[in-house]
Amino acid sequence: MGFIFLDRTALSYIVPALVEELSITNSQVSQVVMWQTIGFAIVGPVIGVLSDKTGKRKIILIAAVIATSIFSALSALANSFTYLLFIRFLVGAAEGPILPIAMTMVASVSTKGNFGRNAGIVNAGVAVIATTLGPLIVTQLITLTTWRWAFVLIGIPSLVLGFIIWKFTAEVRTVLSKVEESESTIKSSFLAVFKYRNVNISILIFICCMAGLWILYSFAPLYLTSVSHFSIPKMGLIMSLMEILQIGSTIIVPLFSDYYGRKTALVLFSLLAVLAPLGLYIAPSGWIGAGALIIFGGLLGSIAPIFQNIIPSESVSIQLIATSSAFIIGLGEILGSVILGMAGTYADSFGLTFMMIIASISALVMAVFGLFLKETNKRNSKVIVTNKTAKQS
Repeated sequence: MGFIFLDRTALSYIVPALVEELSITNSQVSQVVMWQTIGFAIVGPVIGVLSDKTGKRKIILIAAVIATSIFSALSALANSFTYLLFIRFLVGAAEGPILPIAMTMVASVSTKGNFGRNAGIVNAGVAVIATTLGPLIVTQLITLTTWRWAFVLIGIPSLVLGFIIWKFTAEVRTVLSKVEESESTIKSSFLAVFKYRNVNISILIFICCMAGLWILYSFAPLYLTSVSHFSIPKMGLIMSLMEILQIGSTIIVPLFSDYYGRKTALVLFSLLAVLAPLGLYIAPSGWIGAGALIIFGGLLGSIAPIFQNIIPSESVSIQLIATSSAFIIGLGEILGSVILGMAGTYADSFGLTFMMIIASISALVMAVFGLFLKETNKRNSKVIVTNKTAKQS
């Protein structure tokens, strides 16, 4: 997953090198990222649900991985805003099905009670490869070659990964009991996911998360070079330091939710995530704002498994787990990208600091929505009930 995610996020680190050559404005940068995200969001749920219906997850996953690699490399041919927007839309569309399918495969081979932990480990792998080493790799490739060659070289590992999946990964199928099979005839409609309160709230949270996350990924590198006046290599170092801390938080946050509840973890770490863009806004020059980004900038990505995979899997019936995750990702990505696109338009008028304000508000609203979630951590609920019983006795 890390190499695949790098194909998508690499654009953010390459943008400072290509904006001048292609004469792209801040608004156009946000439009490219927005349409890349829309491609991801539209295709992801459709193919994700199809993979559940057909059971052919492995072959679909391989095709998506290879397509992502090819379209990422073809980004090197960009000679205009229009071409860049189109090819990055295809990158997003190709990558869209990968996360729902991969997480469904992880869930299928996870023992009871370990899916949340395993989801955190998968996301930690993304943090290591895509977002920790990624900024250093991409910026150094630009320095040693050109931004065009950077696109080509970044796409190669995903091509290799497609072969590895074909060679070493077995197809998995979800086995339902007779009771679950009879229930599935009633609840198999994908529209049934919207009957669950936690799914609807998770969609709202994901919208805010994607808006804040993609503003940071898309504009923090440009902010650091244009407003904070860091060099491209130093910008890459700052982003990598941020993601080094995210490696730990991606595992710690889900584990924290195991002991103190999904709802508590989501609200607490969303509030802490506000400090990253807020720090850049308050202290744009020097290392104070950059330090806030390094310490708190990775939290939005670390929180994602809680409302993207863990809460849905604990809220819906078993035959709707993949579908609920796909719709949370799809709708959240689409509407979050719309907010990003609108904010990018205003950035041309009000400057890049405006983007940091929007990112801060997005994280804050996540915490507010989190207050309306129903707690799904059974162990945490038992602790609360036990404490109440003890007090009554």
